[in-house]
Amino acid sequence: MDTIDPYSPCPCGSGKKYKFCCLRKLRDREAREERPLFWSVSPFEESADTEFASLAVEDLDAERAFCTKGLRLMAAGEFEKAIPLFQTAVSKAPTVYTASNNLALCLFATGKLGEALRVQSDSRTASPFPNPFGLANLATFLYIGGDEDGARRTLDAALEVQLPSADACVKVCETLARFKRHQAILDAADKSGYGSDSAVCFFTGVAAANLGDRSRAQRDLRRVNFGHHKADWVRRYLQNLDENSTPHTIRGDWPYLLTYEVCPLQVVEQEFKRDQTAWLARRVVADFFEAFLNDAFDKADTAMQALRFATHPDATALLWMIAKGIFGPDSLRMAALQCLRERGEFAPQQRIEVFFDGKRREVTLTGTKLNPDFRFAKALPKKWDDVYEKATMAANSKNPDWDALGTTFLKIIKAVPGYYPARFNYAVTLLNRGRMEEAETILSALVEEQPEYFFARAALLQLFIGDGRRKEAEALLKATVIPTETHPAAMSAWLVAQARYHEREKDFEEARKVILQAYQISPDNPRAARCRAFGVCRGRCGGGRCRRPPRFSDQSFVISSKIIASIQPSSVVW
Repeated sequence: MDTIDPYSPCPCGSGKKYKFCCLRKLRDREAREERPLFWSVSPFEESADTEFASLAVEDLDAERAFCTKGLRLMAAGEFEKAIPLFQTAVSKAPTVYTASNNLALCLFATGKLGEALRVQSDSRTASPFPNPFGLANLATFLYIGGDEDGARRTLDAALEVQLPSADACVKVCETLARFKRHQAILDAADKSGYGSDSAVCFFTGVAAANLGDRSRAQRDLRRVNFGHHKADWVRRYLQNLDENSTPHTIRGDWPYLLTYEVCPLQVVEQEFKRDQTAWLARRVVADFFEAFLNDAFDKADTAMQALRFATHPDATALLWMIAKGIFGPDSLRMAALQCLRERGEFAPQQRIEVFFDGKRREVTLTGTKLNPDFRFAKALPKKWDDVYEKATMAANSKNPDWDALGTTFLKIIKAVPGYYPARFNYAVTLLNRGRMEEAETILSALVEEQPEYFFARAALLQLFIGDGRRKEAEALLKATVIPTETHPAAMSAWLVAQARYHEREKDFEEARKVILQAYQISPDNPRAARCRAFGVCRGRCGGGRCRRPPRFSDQSFVISSKIIASIQPSSVVW
């Protein structure tokens, strides 16, 4: 039928064009018949009648009835409700593997990986009949469970068995796809006799594309039914093939599986809860988030949070592919580099070539450890420490008495001259009393003497911004060297100041990114929270034109942070 000219008279004799008569009916039927083969299997393969002929008829009929009802629930996505039906079907005819295959899939879909593995393993023992679908299932469960060698051996066993149905062929191809065994997919499909099946053609078409055989890829992908659950992928892939291009993916390859096909989210959640360390050591974590990023690289933060802690070598390899490649935005590559640095994958100050701002360039990445226990200067004597803490808390109250606080900080400075945080907070009182020149003198001296003391640097930057001293603000930014360790509140204060700078330069997107970083580092910082909620500057002026910078008190002893260690994008040196 596919060879008929769509604009020729329909063979049915209706007098209509074939395209508007039987071809349309054919496509509609294909769409209705197409099923998400990732979950469903036929209740009996084509060879079942001969394989199971020795079983009691009543047992087969009962098994078939419960299995059919369960499949209807699977098709509706009611996997939990289907489980007891398949369990009953297994009990009626335990040697018939079909119900066990489906029961294992339902358990898998609902996050019960251990139970799914047990059911499929028991079925392998209970049923004397060849079950390549079940072996492919078992290989998938072993792979997700962390037993990659066991998964490969089980999959190889499935390839040695004659495939009895298109469903079994699809399941074997799907499992081969997990290991990127492209040629094995073509070999298995060609040998099976089901190579013309629509769902099988999806896998062979993608395999051919990955092997560079564009002619076969086009031929097979054009055989995929309109109703296939990845029909949109097929359209995109055919367009790529017509244009002699490749999909925009991390590897530059042609993926087979959607994110939920790599591993159901319920399994991810349950396995993470059961043993977080063991889960993060599995290859499937890297594969899952590779598929996730390929589907939605605009949600990179979610993926990077997981890949930051994933310990499998494939996770490291994936991060390098992202960092060295051209996939996604520049921020994704920077995030990958930061994760790699945390893993010790390259030395401090090592130059690395990356694609950034539209071209290849070398960058040097430094890093900052954010430590909530970090202390600036030596600890104050107990007497003055209590006075200092009360004063900093008062400075952040609703209506501070800046004159009184100035007197208090002066007393601390005289009593402990080397304690420079008190000098900073005295400068803050001057700023809030309009004595800008005096404050600037103190802040400039602190920046010169204590370059890593970011509270003073942040306040000075905002003073320059408030006075419209653009060149001085830019010079201060360029002269800043990110320390190897600091307090989260200090880094948050510095990022807030940078955000105001970017806002004044009308780089609002960069300002937004920086203020979000400040909030993530120190959500207790009221200034960061306020800017995050209402924009970068929504203070007394309402629009970023404040002459005076916002209040800054050194709260390194009283502000807590949920983030202990991080590497900030501001630590990238070009």
